[in-house]
Amino acid sequence: MENKNDNFKEKFLNYSPDEFPNGALVTNDSKIIVYVNSYFTTELLWKVDDIVGKNIDFLLTKPSCIFFQSYIVPTLSHEKMCQEMQLTIFNARGIRIPITVNAAVGEDGYVYWSFFNSSKRDQLYDELIKARERLIETTDELKLLASVDDLTGLLNRREMKYQSNLALKDALSEQHLAGLLILDIDHFKKINDTYGHLEGDRVLKKLGQLLTSQSEKTDLVSRFGGEEFLIFRPNTNKDDMLLFCKKLHVLMADIVVGTISLKGSIGVSFFSERMTFDDVFTQADSALYNAKELGRNRTEIYSNN
Repeated sequence: MENKNDNFKEKFLNYSPDEFPNGALVTNDSKIIVYVNSYFTTELLWKVDDIVGKNIDFLLTKPSCIFFQSYIVPTLSHEKMCQEMQLTIFNARGIRIPITVNAAVGEDGYVYWSFFNSSKRDQLYDELIKARERLIETTDELKLLASVDDLTGLLNRREMKYQSNLALKDALSEQHLAGLLILDIDHFKKINDTYGHLEGDRVLKKLGQLLTSQSEKTDLVSRFGGEEFLIFRPNTNKDDMLLFCKKLHVLMADIVVGTISLKGSIGVSFFSERMTFDDVFTQADSALYNAKELGRNRTEIYSNN
């Protein structure tokens, strides 16, 4: 039966390394170049007589020469071959060319080298790195968009619940008293109806900036929905929380709508063991309802009595 592989090998003998679109050279045991294929002339612009007989170090940049001596030569001595090594060589005009090299030691003791220009691969790698960086930036932007309120820049409802539950675990593990306040703008619908939604948006932004400026770095500040704002305070007590809320009432009055100072009602609750964010939110919401019932523009702390 005809052996197709033998037929191919017989045809292949009619070809030389000059037929292949990559560089090929042979060095002896003294690292002297004894053969180069036509790639050196057509692609690297060298004349054969300027290369053959020279030490291979002649072609290498200094860093590549160091790597060649310290790693490739020992590898060839021990393994008899090396694969996918990255080097940089000079063409005849002194231009640096990054290459990827494979080499093997033949039975005759000569080293047979093949390599290809990896400039495009390096360029593609750089483009992939840049694309990855752009993807990371886009992902971060999407995460940010998914976690903040687009009007005020504060945490949105979903992110507030998520981060508060994480902060709550830390506060309880360190036995810190943590509190949650809900602030609701009094008669906000009247502001929108009287002055328009643009004025309503301005008020929400100003209040968001106020809450952020008065909060600690460890506090979590959120526009929870509509005219409702939440602040989680991971290290506080009843007296500190009341002073903080009193300050907010005073400063809110500096936000003027028409001729009227802004007012708001606040409900406060404190976390205890085994409580979730939803538990303490329900309590603070109940306290907020009491503040509204008792005349608005005031702070009430939840009590189960």
